[in-house]
Amino acid sequence: MSYAQITIAGRLGRDPEVRMTQTGKQIVTGSVAVGSNDKTQWFKIVGWEKTGEFFKEAKKGDFVFAVGTLQLGTYERKTGGAAIDAVVNAQVIRTSHKRDDVGDFGTQQPRQSQMSDLNFDDDIPF
Repeated sequence: MSYAQITIAGRLGRDPEVRMTQTGKQIVTGSVAVGSNDKTQWFKIVGWEKTGEFFKEAKKGDFVFAVGTLQLGTYERKTGGAAIDAVVNAQVIRTSHKRDDVGDFGTQQPRQSQMSDLNFDDDIPF
């Protein structure tokens, strides 16, 4: 048996959309941007049922961490030509509503005031 898993960490491009299937199951979807200023890639994150419950509270710009399986498809662009659609069927979704405490890939970034509080002139204890 084979299994492929993907982890996405990035910013939510718009508020998540909540829909219901014909059988009454909840689906929550959102687009997450990952990458740098040079190259941004978009992934559609899909949370089913309880996984989606947590995700639907997120807002545009929130940091999203999702783990799941990747499905690739193609679609026609409005401007013409084919494009690849990357969809993550998430088993785990976590979000952070605080914009200033999460840096790239979820690492804590020191604030300038924290850096200025450090005294590098102290004797090293070893």
